[in-house]
Amino acid sequence: MSRTTPERQRERSDWLERAESVGPTLAAQAELSSELKTLAPEAVEALERAGMFGMASPLEVGGFDVHPATQVEVFEELASSDVSGGWVAMIQAETAGMAGSHLSDGIGLDTIFGDQFPRVAGTANPEGRATVLPDGSFRLNGRWSFASGIRHCGWVLANSVVTKEDGSPPTPEDGLPPVIGSVVEQSSVVVEDTWDVMGLEGTGSCHYRMSDVVVEPAFTTPFGGVHSNRGGPWFVNPTITFLSPGHTGIALGSARRALRLLDGDISQRTRFGQSESIADRGAFQRDYGEMWCAYDAARAYALSTLDEAMAMREDGVVTSHSEDARIRAMVTWVTDTCVDVVRFALHNGGGAAAFQHSPLQKLMRDILVASQHVYVSDSAYERSGAFRLGRRPSNIL
Repeated sequence: MSRTTPERQRERSDWLERAESVGPTLAAQAELSSELKTLAPEAVEALERAGMFGMASPLEVGGFDVHPATQVEVFEELASSDVSGGWVAMIQAETAGMAGSHLSDGIGLDTIFGDQFPRVAGTANPEGRATVLPDGSFRLNGRWSFASGIRHCGWVLANSVVTKEDGSPPTPEDGLPPVIGSVVEQSSVVVEDTWDVMGLEGTGSCHYRMSDVVVEPAFTTPFGGVHSNRGGPWFVNPTITFLSPGHTGIALGSARRALRLLDGDISQRTRFGQSESIADRGAFQRDYGEMWCAYDAARAYALSTLDEAMAMREDGVVTSHSEDARIRAMVTWVTDTCVDVVRFALHNGGGAAAFQHSPLQKLMRDILVASQHVYVSDSAYERSGAFRLGRRPSNIL
């Protein structure tokens, strides 16, 4: 169902109002979040009260299954107030969505989603090892990275490479997947104080490790998406496609805020040796106009791509590798474009933008760190180009 239908328009208005209501709290707590190296408690509670952590989860587990294009706009709104706050909302919403849609019916699902909607942190990379035990459970060992929001979450979704007890990989005869996801209580992991970074300081994306943590099959999920057990059409997407609204919205929110900062006090300043303010200079006006065009184009591209993808899912069309590549390339291009917009804003921010407390300086650091995510890579262009040329890329994951 297109987000332009009356039903989707009502959904969009509701969620944008929620995001706007949270914005002042995220902005007010941003400095404290950076100091704490994790999202400030008041910011976490505001996001939770607004239902942000359930936005990308199935209705069956207490989520809201919001249209992916609307998710983009919501994450954009949150990030325009504080990029770290928007990032944590994105990670927790999408991680809970993956767990809520892919856990099997039974004790695992009931325990995690039974009483109240959970706070779930996680990381996509299968960095740990899951050794299958004789009773079918798994023993987890390893160290994982980039678990945004883990300090205030009760659960952690960790992906691991499956091995047999002798350390060998499973064979087709074993009936085991090569990789599984496991949802474990946060108290079962050791959170490391490793989040010493240049940007997104408030996300608290720490490393964590597990030693001989045994997980029952009911608390495991398949890796890579596609085979969901509940939820609407968006949940049958591959993981990469499912995650696309979040990264897109974060980038757009960063760019929008940068441009609006330039429209304020910064552009009214007059630099040494010049008689006109920055905003009165024709060269700046020309470039500023072009950057707004770049932002508007990126936003329209993102929303139309995801609206079309959702319509296809609702019509029962399965996501192909080529379409997945096209969506991933869109996210990468939008992010690259937004990085350019923020860099332009920083360049025109003058000497004041050199200081760490400058909002433009912080935006630049935040979006540069965000652009290092595994989702945003030149390989996305390569894969998309290969499919468009009728070639099969070497890596279709």
